Amino acid sequence: MRRSCQSGRGGGLGLEFVLGAGVILGCPATSIDGGDEGDASSSSTDTGETTGDEPELAAPQLVSPSDGASAQPLALELCWTAAEADATAEHGYRVWVDGIELANGETGEYGFRGTCTGVLDFVGGRGYAWQVRAFVLDAPERESPDSETWTFTTEADGDSQVLLFDDFSSDQGWTVSGDASTGYWVRGTPQPVYDLEGAVAQPGACSSGESCYYTAPNPSKQNGLDDVDGGSVILTSPAFDPSGFASASVSLARFFYRSDLVSTGISLEVALLVPDPEAADGVTVHVLEKLDGGPAAKPANLWEQVAYAACGVELAAGTRLRITASDLVVPESVIVEAAIDEVTIKGYPDTDICSPGLGALCDPSDPEPACGPALACCAAGPVFAGIYRCEQPVPELGDDPPAEPGGPLTGPLGCDAPDLTVVDWDLAIYTQNIWVQPDSCTVYEGCVDGIGWRRVLRFDTKAVNIGSRDLVLGVPANHADLFTYSPCHAHHHFDDYARYTLLAAADADEIAVGHKQAFCLLDWEPWTWPESDEEPRYTCYNQGLALGWSDTYEANLDCQWIDVTGVPPGEYTLRMEVNLPPPGKAHSTLVERRYDNNVLELPVVLD
Repeated sequence: MRRSCQSGRGGGLGLEFVLGAGVILGCPATSIDGGDEGDASSSSTDTGETTGDEPELAAPQLVSPSDGASAQPLALELCWTAAEADATAEHGYRVWVDGIELANGETGEYGFRGTCTGVLDFVGGRGYAWQVRAFVLDAPERESPDSETWTFTTEADGDSQVLLFDDFSSDQGWTVSGDASTGYWVRGTPQPVYDLEGAVAQPGACSSGESCYYTAPNPSKQNGLDDVDGGSVILTSPAFDPSGFASASVSLARFFYRSDLVSTGISLEVALLVPDPEAADGVTVHVLEKLDGGPAAKPANLWEQVAYAACGVELAAGTRLRITASDLVVPESVIVEAAIDEVTIKGYPDTDICSPGLGALCDPSDPEPACGPALACCAAGPVFAGIYRCEQPVPELGDDPPAEPGGPLTGPLGCDAPDLTVVDWDLAIYTQNIWVQPDSCTVYEGCVDGIGWRRVLRFDTKAVNIGSRDLVLGVPANHADLFTYSPCHAHHHFDDYARYTLLAAADADEIAVGHKQAFCLLDWEPWTWPESDEEPRYTCYNQGLALGWSDTYEANLDCQWIDVTGVPPGEYTLRMEVNLPPPGKAHSTLVERRYDNNVLELPVVLD
């Protein structure tokens, strides 16, 4: 079981101590710091500071994996040489992967005592860059220059190979065309636009990161300005090569708004253009999806991850993906907006995902055609990407766990995935008056509604994994879009972890709202096997939640509260929600077996 600092993980002041395999733990200060801690690139020429006759630290030399190494295992450790300085100094080492520093333990402190990180989990088929900096434990301002930056590539994960991936952070050669009188595809960050009913007509952010394609900027945020009118706007990908593969899939995030759901001639079409010298324009068009008007039309004005199997399509070199948004209604009275992000095209060397059975791409709302009665239609990966495939159902932990970790599970059958649930075991819940300084992190991160004396309702939030397998996120660089750097706390936060609401006990009206920008997701204690000697597998620098373990955010942490200043005494309901769909998205971030157990409601009394 882990210890926490005086103020728990992720905030407050406390004494530093050391636990485990060379991991340095401690509690960082919570005042706003305008420095650039955590940005390796900003300090790449820093030679460190010395006083008196103290020797200068030399940059560590990287050891493994070797620079440029390919097909590396998904679980590996990073190693380097010890710093060269006087023998009386104890050294620590700060490590960056793709520019994100690995934060240790439960508190946000950085650094490793040894010359290896321990085993880290990486995503398959990805390239990574890493570097190391040494420092003196008793004088952390004494730092070495940064090491060289080395790179490595991981082996493919699963049975697919990425043929094209674009998060639109750079220009990869998409072309824009069309005949619409207004509106056009543009790469960048959209501005939020709302219609007269308050619905989102244009998203205020991309699905992931800072750039996506959307239909024309609207800096004035005026509804209907430069929307698609009088024709179509077309976005076409660079060519890719699916030839030689048994099958292929396309996944992407899409947003589509139309002010009139019923009118035909309003559509968002996703299609593959396959080279065909005998066809008109030299291509055959295979429509993968078309959101059109008509009686079955539904709103689609949230970011939604979707996937398509390229069934009945010739897999030929030079294939391109085409996205078309159209408004052919006359007169031009319908407002049409669209956006596209996170495009991934995969080839499957040995699996026909179009043939029913194990591994087939499936529709969770209608799994029978692809999976039959025996298989389950399951989302792939730890982070939702819209891809569902047929899998053998497996048991979950259930109400009767095995006697030891790793024993056979006997719970109900379902998808092989983790399952987070919020529990009410021994939770601390209390009110407290706190003094909030104008420059405090709690103001900076929107955790209070004002400064000075505030009354807050503090409480523990405990999530446990009761599914069939570990939730594995690994290093934050695996999913950089899920983490936001906090200059106030000087570490990255896991976005949209939890939402807290105080409800009127009588009519469930919202009285006050809070949120938790999680520091990290980790193994806090083994609730299923409390007497086990098993060490925690997942930490802040290699995140996840093991089967049978809990992750607890304690009541004494910053922002682990709801600001109830001015709320009258009385009986209320406290609602805690984890892994719900983030604002503007249709899906939860983390893949689970089920989502109907992610909310806990408890009665509370304010005196």
